[in-house]
Amino acid sequence: MSFSRRILSVQPSPTLALNAKAMQLTKQGHRVLNFSVGEPDYPTAPIVVDRAIESLKAGRTKYTPAGGGPELRQAIVDKLLRDNGLSFNVNQIVVGAGAKEVLFHTFLSLLNDGDEVLLTAPYWVSYGDQIRAAGGVPVTVPIPDHGGFPSLETIDKYASSRTKAFVFNSPNNPAGYVLGEKELKTLGQYLHSKSWWVISDEIYEYMSFDVPHTSLVKVCPELTNKFVLVNGLSKAFAMTGWRVGYCAAPTELATMVRSLQSHSSTCIPGFIEDASVVALKAGRPLMAKDIERLKARRDLAINYMRQLGGLKFLVPQGAYYIFIDIREHLKNGETSLQFSDRLLTEHYLALAPGEAFGAPGFLRISYAIDDATITEGIQRLHKALFGSK
Repeated sequence: MSFSRRILSVQPSPTLALNAKAMQLTKQGHRVLNFSVGEPDYPTAPIVVDRAIESLKAGRTKYTPAGGGPELRQAIVDKLLRDNGLSFNVNQIVVGAGAKEVLFHTFLSLLNDGDEVLLTAPYWVSYGDQIRAAGGVPVTVPIPDHGGFPSLETIDKYASSRTKAFVFNSPNNPAGYVLGEKELKTLGQYLHSKSWWVISDEIYEYMSFDVPHTSLVKVCPELTNKFVLVNGLSKAFAMTGWRVGYCAAPTELATMVRSLQSHSSTCIPGFIEDASVVALKAGRPLMAKDIERLKARRDLAINYMRQLGGLKFLVPQGAYYIFIDIREHLKNGETSLQFSDRLLTEHYLALAPGEAFGAPGFLRISYAIDDATITEGIQRLHKALFGSK
């Protein structure tokens, strides 16, 4: 008996595994502070929930079209025009069970065995394993010393004749940087000179605090024919468990992704489609107070870390994470993965290790949590690193 070499190469999500261990320790009676999962702590807006309930009562429990029904796809088209200044048609939109599924189906549609995909570290945990499962080869562009986006010269060093696609994420999970228009223009001109597909993960679009979010294809429309925009409702509308993601892509690719979905998850439920339309039409104003609260928590976290002193990190401009550099604290060959495990078992503090994001020697802390927990968690981390407070 043998198994798929592709799937054998896939590892379970480190962040979800860490979260499971944290929950196990909690059940054992320990007071665990869990900063490991990227999920808002505030609920979905009541008007969205109410619409889902109304739709359920109306019997919207049957199959819907693969790739999303026409009303939902039109709502996404309208959103992209309103928020991003981008013109797509409904045939270019594919809705799936979360942005994660849409990304996976995109890789499956694009990659042949051995095709390489450039990932700029730090990157979201699932990119690499999805690429491997699709038969591709993830190629990590190392995290620069400043912790932000790498130079084009560095990216070019890791490109090869087998490079098929380039993936980037702004606002970035886990580092929190946001690429401004000038940076995007420079990046777009570089990518225009290449034959690669460009996959832009914009899931944290609304959580851009200091630099306005701009889509790369808005700045560089010449990329349109090879550009895939991926987004969803999980982060922006606190709808993680609803599982609604989408992509906007060239029609031929969108058709392939939609066809693939018809043989996997098939569709998302009708009552969730109806609720999603409400959220998309309301847009960012629906969550404005919650997003401002996240920004305040960001400020609380970084100010407290500065107050305690000694912690090295890139000040995040968006998303809801801080990526902390602990390389100088790792002794005797210890990895940040091992340190995070020790942090959990000895200090009951769950932080995601940098290995999960292609950046060994770092830790990710999420500040999408209440103020008291943020400060206590930072205290525990500081104590683990410096033996004080």
